Amino acid sequence: MVISSPLRDLPPFDPDQAPESRRSVAAWVREIRETDALIVSTPEYARGYPGSLKNALDWLVGTDALIEKPFMLLSASSRSTIAQQTLTTVLEAMSGIHISAASTTIPLLGTDLDVTQIQQDPVFSAKLRTALRTFITEIENRGLTRGVQAAWRAREGDFAR
Repeated sequence: MVISSPLRDLPPFDPDQAPESRRSVAAWVREIRETDALIVSTPEYARGYPGSLKNALDWLVGTDALIEKPFMLLSASSRSTIAQQTLTTVLEAMSGIHISAASTTIPLLGTDLDVTQIQQDPVFSAKLRTALRTFITEIENRGLTRGVQAAWRAREGDFAR
């Protein structure tokens, strides 16, 4: 399982520039191209998703990095519906495959739990495990099991049982 490099390292999108011409962009495209699937989590900002994510996705548009790539959305607030809808539309337009059965919201708004506390919370961890297992099952059903099962087994212990 890979947590992507910071999006802030990407230069502003320029449609006249090939992604391969910029080292950080080429690395970003390669990273997405080589992954089996994506879990996208972002806050809602001004009834959409942040510009840094928009910029990163714009760099992928002219590539094959997202074609037939399963993705799920993970939200921390039930109020971020506009961002989730917009993001789904954009990723599907780029030929990504939304695994809606796996996409979920873990309602963290108003809590000040850290990552460890979220993982150890029985309700939150159960919801995360269910979403991730659903996602993996869908990926396996699509024949994209290259590293997904091993990554899940390596990280499953992070969530309280």
